[in-house]
This record gives sequence, C-alpha cells and structure tokens, in this order.
Amino acid sequence: MTKHYITPEEHARLQRRRGRQALGLLITILVLVGFVTVLRAGVGLVANLFDDTAQKQEYEDKLEGLVLFDPMPFDGIENIDDLTLREAAVWGCIYNIQETQGGFDNYNTDPDTEQLLLPSVEVDAYLARLVGPSFKLTHRSFEMEDMTIEFDESSQCYKIPVTGTVGYYRAVVTKLFKRSGQLHVTVGYIPTSSTDDSIINQSSDTPTKYMDYLFERQSGSWYLTGLTESETKPDSTASTEAASQPQPMAESDVQDAILATAGSSEAASNAASDAAAEPDTQSLDEPAADSTAAEADAADNGASSTAA
Repeated sequence: MTKHYITPEEHARLQRRRGRQALGLLITILVLVGFVTVLRAGVGLVANLFDDTAQKQEYEDKLEGLVLFDPMPFDGIENIDDLTLREAAVWGCIYNIQETQGGFDNYNTDPDTEQLLLPSVEVDAYLARLVGPSFKLTHRSFEMEDMTIEFDESSQCYKIPVTGTVGYYRAVVTKLFKRSGQLHVTVGYIPTSSTDDSIINQSSDTPTKYMDYLFERQSGSWYLTGLTESETKPDSTASTEAASQPQPMAESDVQDAILATAGSSEAASNAASDAAAEPDTQSLDEPAADSTAAEADAADNGASSTAA
C-alpha cells in the first residue's frame, strides 16, 4: 500500500485555495442578499410613487365641510354660495379638529349654554388650506336650516350648538388626476342618513353620486377654484343606462320573427279568402222572409173577402 505525503508547501497551497473558496462563497451570498434588498427597496419605492392614499385622505379632510352640504357647481371660489361657504368653513373646521385632535378638550365652552366656542382664527386657517391664504371671510352670525350659528364679536368665536350629525353626505375621494392644468379630485358622496332623515346610515360606504372638485396651483400649493359634475357615475346609474340601450337581436331570433310574421300574414290571407267565398246568408234569407210576409197578407185578405 503506497502512502502519499503532502509537503508543507502543498498543504499551505491547499489551505489558501480553501480560504479563497470560502471567501468567494461569502461574497456571493452577500451579493445575493444585497441584490434582494435593493430589489425590494426599489419595488417599495415604485409602489410608494403610485400610492396616493395619503393624498386622497388629505383632500377628504379638506373637502369634508363642503361635501356635508352638497354645494351647487361653481366656477371660481368667489361664485360659491355664501351660506354654503360659511357652513363649510365652520363645520369643516369642527370635523377637522375632531379628526386630528380626537375631541375638543382644548377648547372653551360658553358658561351659560355650554356651546363650543370655536375661534375664528381656526376657521381662517381651515379656509386658507382649502382656498388659499388670500381669501378672507367676514365673520358674522348665520342661519342654517335648523339652527343658528352665532358669532360673538367680543371673543371672536363662533358658538356651536350641541347637536348630532350635521349635513347630508360624507366624502370619499376615489380618484386624483390632472387635466388642462387643473387637479381634479373626484369625490364620492355617501349619504349620512336615510331618505326620511330618521335613521343615521353611517354603515353605508356606497356613493350615490360623484363630483369633481377643481384645484389650481398657486405658490406651490393646490387651492380649490371650482366644482363640476364628474365623469364617474354610481354603479346603479351605469347599470340603468346600459339596460336602457337597445340590444341587437340574435340571427336565430331574427329568422323566427320573420317566419312568425310570414305565418301570421298567410293566416290572415286565408281567413280573408274564406270570408269572401262564403255566401251572405243574411241577404239571401231576407227576400224569403219578405215573400212569406206577402203570402201571409194575401191569405188574410182572402179570409176577409170570404167573411164578407
């Protein structure tokens, strides 16, 4: 049996080779880990670029006050209905405080009526984010459908009555897109109550209509400048419109209709021919009836003569 001996030089060379192999394997593993990490980061970055959830929520908060009272379309913020703007400014501010601060613990109340005191500066700040800092609202009391919002000159605060749900709709932003230099914010209107206003319907998430709020860029920010009807329609409306469109008949249905029409025409022709071929029994019977009547009259005359 032959024994093989490894010289110290060969042993050292073998050790170096194994070391290089181990280092190469480690580098390969690190490269793979780095590639996967970079790939995942890239996918996440691309996803974030196309994820507009945060923007949608931002515009929902901005527009909540307006959507509550279902404003009419307008072109230019100066053309919006004054009462609607005041309702939106005050109640939009209230809803925004509730969403961001969770309540009104940091706000004072009227000692006599326990109404919430909403500072006008808060309303101004809310409007500035919505329509721009150059717009100024003259603060004063105003009448709503079922309540009065009083403005106290001395404290520069609005007195907000203790009430339940206010408004007709709540907002859900479904789409953001740009057209002709304007940002279109498509808002779905979700009813806050039933048709008879007796039962709050907060569980529904189905919009009954859509409107586009138009924003224009000023000094690096987007501000509301108009409101128009949206191209987006509720599912029920789209289904109704589709159902109202005439549907083309299948070829087999067309053939059946032609045959049915031809059969009906043939039956009508046969009936007309049969009617023409039949004698007019009534006209034939009438002369017989007349002769019989004449014979009866003659017999009566004869009888009269004999009696004479």
